[in-house]
Amino acid sequence: MTHRLRGTSLVVLICALFTGERALAEGWLDFIRNYDLNDFALGITYSTSQSPYIGGENSSLVYPVLTSFRDSAFTDDWLLLRDGDIGVRWVSQQSNWELAFLTRIQTLGLGTNDTPELNSLDDREWGLEMGPMAGWRGWPVHINLRTYTEVFNHHDGLISYLTFSLPRENERGYLVPTFDLIQLSSDYANYYFGVSPAESNPLIPAYRAGSALNTAVGLRWGYGITEKWLLYGNIGLEFLDSEITNSPIVDKDQLWSASIAVAYNSNIFQPKVRRAGRQDQPKFEIRLGAFSDSIDTTIVHDTSDGIVGSEIDLEDLLGLSDEETLLLIDIIYRIGIYHRLEVGYMAIDRDGSVTLQNDIMFGDETFSAGTIIESHSDTKILRIGYAFSLMNDSQKELGVMAGLHFSSFETSISSRSTGQMVSSNASTPLPVIGLHGSLSLGKRATLGARLQFFRLDFDRYEGSLSYVTLDIQRRFGDNFKIGIGYNYYAMNLDSRDNDIRGTLENRHQGPVLFVSAGF
Repeated sequence: MTHRLRGTSLVVLICALFTGERALAEGWLDFIRNYDLNDFALGITYSTSQSPYIGGENSSLVYPVLTSFRDSAFTDDWLLLRDGDIGVRWVSQQSNWELAFLTRIQTLGLGTNDTPELNSLDDREWGLEMGPMAGWRGWPVHINLRTYTEVFNHHDGLISYLTFSLPRENERGYLVPTFDLIQLSSDYANYYFGVSPAESNPLIPAYRAGSALNTAVGLRWGYGITEKWLLYGNIGLEFLDSEITNSPIVDKDQLWSASIAVAYNSNIFQPKVRRAGRQDQPKFEIRLGAFSDSIDTTIVHDTSDGIVGSEIDLEDLLGLSDEETLLLIDIIYRIGIYHRLEVGYMAIDRDGSVTLQNDIMFGDETFSAGTIIESHSDTKILRIGYAFSLMNDSQKELGVMAGLHFSSFETSISSRSTGQMVSSNASTPLPVIGLHGSLSLGKRATLGARLQFFRLDFDRYEGSLSYVTLDIQRRFGDNFKIGIGYNYYAMNLDSRDNDIRGTLENRHQGPVLFVSAGF
């Protein structure tokens, strides 16, 4: 809980500084709303990094990116793009301080590792990390400190970077050598490099990693081939702490990484027109989607006197379907250009029947091996939120939101032969905050994304929720759209409430095909 409070305090501090000096003294909203994406170049990046794991394959990615012909060390742009991070930034005009809030994708993981001794290990999944940054640019050597926490609650750890850099530029490009001290908390290091007793085998013993301090050197560089074309990239070498190299699943003591990219800048985005309303944003919009849902649910229902129940995978152990096609309903009501209300709903009802292979304890009942049991799971999720668009013009929309997820997860297990029946009902409103954005791709196509999340440690509840969507849609006529996207919803809840008394982990993810109509 200390980590969460510390992270929340830093975020509040960053937000206060953002809204304080620039919003009041310089009109920060007007500043960002005047931003033109055609000031940036659109490029494509090839990135590769070495895997620390035994037999691990190197990670390689190709992805599009926005960039500037000048490194961010020499600019005061509010949109910060640096070393795979994207975020919002405030740079003081008087005191050389820079403050930012960043997001990045953490790609560290086992991947498609075929090493036999690692087959018993759970995958270390990719994560979305977010956190604050504070930096000083008053000397030739720039200093910044940034800390990240993982949004999807794969772990509760933190990773922090203290970076020293010496930026240099000329009329054709730039060089930025860097030196990093990288602090991994014990939870962070153990998630990626530890081995739990359940994962251990004769070749891979159990191992718990403690906090680690890595060091790294790197070089960012860019070269303007012409006035419109930029070639840029970075190289790096990270030296691993003994807490990591002592892990039985790690066989390296240093890791290299590199990327190369090319970018083009010639007003490739829609011209920015600030106007009273956008043709592709009706006042009222309703979206109906077919969601191909891959479901993963784990529940532990303790006894009334606090004895921990069995960990039950509803799909693997109780035979509930792990794939369903669901109807998604989303409604947006816009109030002027910058305000909107959102409502979303989905529901799924599943039944299963299976003969138990082992005893399980669910609540105050123990179901013996060989018993035929029937199970039922009923899930309903209602989302209500208010969103404020920091910017909204013909090119783009970017905003913040706050709302509630009303989630109901009812699970029951019964046996006709023994007369046993027990149920668990997790129903609670969960507060969320988030971001939403869209980018116009030509006159009729739009790329959109939403991120909503919460972390809670209060009274009888502890847990997290993450909701992420990414979609592309095309408008036909004035009011009709068709689109395709990908949705991810994950909830972890630990409760001492009598109706739950245990833990619930529920995940929904998959592609979605949708149509929408506006009025």
